[in-house]
Amino acid sequence: MPQTIHHLSEEVANQIAAGEVVQRPASIIKELMENSLDARATEITVLIQDAGRTSIQVIDNGSGIDAEDLPAAFARHATSKLRSADDLFALNTMGFRGEALASISAVSHASIRSRTAEHTVATELSCEGGQLGSAKKVAASVGTTITAKNLFFNVPARRQFLKNDTIEFRHISETFASIALAQPQTRLILKHNGKDVWSLDVGNPRQRVTQILGKKANERLVPVGEKTEVVRCDGFVLRPEHARKTRGDQYLYVNRRPIRSPYLHKAVIEAFEGLLPAEHHPAYVLFLEVPADRVDVNVHPAKTEVKFEDERAIYAILRSAIKRALGIHQVTPTLDFEANLQQHVEWDIRNQPAPPQIRVNPDYNPFSSDKNSNPRSTAKESFDFFAPPQANVGSQAAWQWEESEDPKESALSPTSFCLPLPPHFAIASLKNGLVTVHVPRARRHLFQQKTAAALTHGEGITAQTWLFPEVVDLPSQSRWLAWVDILPRLGFQWTEEQGVRQIQAGPYFLEPSEAMEWLESLLATNPQQEEEALQQVINQWLSAWATNKSLPQTQDLRALLDELFALENPWVDAQGKAIARILDGEALSAQFQ
Repeated sequence: MPQTIHHLSEEVANQIAAGEVVQRPASIIKELMENSLDARATEITVLIQDAGRTSIQVIDNGSGIDAEDLPAAFARHATSKLRSADDLFALNTMGFRGEALASISAVSHASIRSRTAEHTVATELSCEGGQLGSAKKVAASVGTTITAKNLFFNVPARRQFLKNDTIEFRHISETFASIALAQPQTRLILKHNGKDVWSLDVGNPRQRVTQILGKKANERLVPVGEKTEVVRCDGFVLRPEHARKTRGDQYLYVNRRPIRSPYLHKAVIEAFEGLLPAEHHPAYVLFLEVPADRVDVNVHPAKTEVKFEDERAIYAILRSAIKRALGIHQVTPTLDFEANLQQHVEWDIRNQPAPPQIRVNPDYNPFSSDKNSNPRSTAKESFDFFAPPQANVGSQAAWQWEESEDPKESALSPTSFCLPLPPHFAIASLKNGLVTVHVPRARRHLFQQKTAAALTHGEGITAQTWLFPEVVDLPSQSRWLAWVDILPRLGFQWTEEQGVRQIQAGPYFLEPSEAMEWLESLLATNPQQEEEALQQVINQWLSAWATNKSLPQTQDLRALLDELFALENPWVDAQGKAIARILDGEALSAQFQ
C-alpha cells in the first residue's frame, strides 16, 4: 500500500527546523548575540545557568523591537533584514534567515522583553514550545532581553544527548570568544551561574585579541595586512615558536562572520612552511573582507560555511599576506655563520691541543700464559661480565630468572650481580643469560607509570609549594572552568582574589616555569573532558616532557631495576621503544657464527 502524503503539523515542522539551528546551548548564544549586533548594540551581557540547560539570557542595549512586531519575531521566516532574494548577495548583517527565535522558542520556554527609544515602557511576550502567550507591559531600558529556559524540555532525546556541563560551557565560551574577537567596538560580558567569566571592554582589534588570548599574546602577535581588489586581509598570526601540538586559538572571519574553512586553513599552514616544528599548529586571528556580491553565506543554517566567487585567488592572497608579514617582522629561519663558527671553533695557536700519548709495554708477550702479562690486568677499570665481582654476590637487588617456558614471564630472585655499562646501560645476570637495561628509558618509564597510577587510582600528583607564586596571565577565562576541577589532581594549587589567580604550587617534578608552561598548554586546549580522553591528553604531555628530560637519579641502580621488573610491562615504553632485552646463550652464539 502506498503511503499517503500529508502536511506536518506546525509543532513538528518547528522542531525539525530547530534541530538545524539549535544543536546545543552554544548555538542559542551565537544566534542571539548576532541579533544583538545587528541591532547595533554597544553592550551585550550573556547570563548562563547550568551551562545553558536551565537558562540562557542575552541582554543588549540595541535599537529594540516595536511591540506590534514581537509576535512576528517568534514566527518562522520572519525577518527585518531581507526583502527579496537579491538581498542575499548584499548582506551586511549577521543574521538573515528569520529562523533563530522560532527555532529557540520551539524547544524551550522563551520570552522577549524589548523597548525602543520611542516608547517609555517595554513589552514582554512569552512563547513556550511554539505557543505564544499574552503580551504585557513592563519597565525596562531601551534594548532587548531574550530568555530561553528549560532547553529541549519537549524533546527529551535531544536533552539526553547534551554533554556534561563542563563540555557544554566550553562550547559556549568558545562561541562567545569567537564573536568577541570580531567586535572590539562592543562591550561584552559573560556570566555563568552568577560568576564573571569574561568582561571585555571596548578597545582596538589588538587589545581585544590580547583580552581573549592573554596578555602574553601581545608580544607574540605578528600583524597581517594586505588589500587587493579581490580581498582585504587583516589580523594577526602568532610567532611560530609559540605554535602548539594541539589545535586551538585559530579564528577565521569573512566580513566579521566566524567561519570554518579547511581550505583556507591550509593556506595559513603553507605560509608557515619551514617555520613550524613537525605536527605543530599556528595560532591566528584573521579577518577577510570580501565584496558581499562575491561571497555566498547562505550555505548552511549555522552560517559557518561560505562559498567564494574566486576561492583560489583568496587562498593565494592570504598565504602571500602571511608570508610577507612574517618576512617583514623577521620571522624566518636564519643562519648566522659567524656566530656558529665562534660557537664551535675557538682556535688559538697558544692553546693547541696536545698530541695523544702512546704507552707501550715492552714486556708484553701475547703468547705467554702469565696472567700478569695480560694488558687488561693493568687497566684501572675493567669488568669481567662472565666472572661477577664477589662483592655483589648475594646482593638483594640483583636477580636471576627462575626456569620458565617464557623467560619474560619468569620471576626474579636475588642472586649474582648488577653492573652499570656507561653511558646508558646496565647489565644484570640471569640463570641462563643476561638482561640489558636502557637506564634513562627505565627511569622515564617508571616516572610515567607512577604518575599515571597516581592520576587514575590515587589522589593525584604530589604538589610542591613555590617560593614565589606565579600569576596566571593566560587565556584562562575561556577555559579555566573546564579545568578548574582537574588542576588540583595535577598538583596545581592557587589562590584567587579580586579576579587575580596566583599559582602557589605545582607538580613536584617541574620547575615553576615548566609548570606554568604546562598550565598554559592545558588551558589553551579543547580536550573532550571524558575521563579516558583527558587521561590521554595528560599522558601525552608527560611522555613528551620525560622524553626530553634527564630525570634526577633519586634511587640507586639496584632499586631502579627492582621497581622496573615489578611493573606489568618492564620491556617496552609508551613510544614502543625497548627498555630491557634478554641476551641468552643462543643470542650470543648467533653473534659468533
